[in-house]
Amino acid sequence: MNTKLLIIFMLFLSIILNAQGRRSNQSGIHAEYGYIATSDTIKKGSFMAIAGYNHVFGDKGLLGKVEAFYQDTKVGYTDNQILPYQKYGLNVSAGYSYEGLYPVFLNAYFGAFGAYENVNDGNQKDPKFNAQIPTKVKGFVYGLSGSAEIELVLVRRLSFLVNYTQFYDLKSEFSKSNYAFFGGLKYYIN
Repeated sequence: MNTKLLIIFMLFLSIILNAQGRRSNQSGIHAEYGYIATSDTIKKGSFMAIAGYNHVFGDKGLLGKVEAFYQDTKVGYTDNQILPYQKYGLNVSAGYSYEGLYPVFLNAYFGAFGAYENVNDGNQKDPKFNAQIPTKVKGFVYGLSGSAEIELVLVRRLSFLVNYTQFYDLKSEFSKSNYAFFGGLKYYIN
């Protein structure tokens, strides 16, 4: 038993020693896949994908990121109808990182997004009654986003990400607020 514990300790120590801390003007790319939980508008939890570019500004923990995202889910409509819903967008966020627990970073972001949403596959009539949907079923939407992220440095230039992200749609009639839990990887390119 002590041999296994020693091997695990040595493996963990080697990961920490080979890991790379953050430095000023460092850039990276990341990709994450997440689960959208059921909310007041989103039905039957579904999935979302994010890929982006991130940058470290100075050495005081300031961060920034730009992300493209895709959401494919279902939304509730009148008389218990459930409509297909897709959203493609771009999210821009500024953030702060607490780095005192190295090799674990605690990151927080606040940002805004713009997206194109497509509800009911672009069909203006609902599937149950063939009635006209009174609002636009596709078009541009925008909103605010915020996320809390844990970044675990695995090896040199590579980190594992886990985050909680909240989206507030300010213009959409079909998706007002939803949140997602993500997991993914970040690779520092310099």
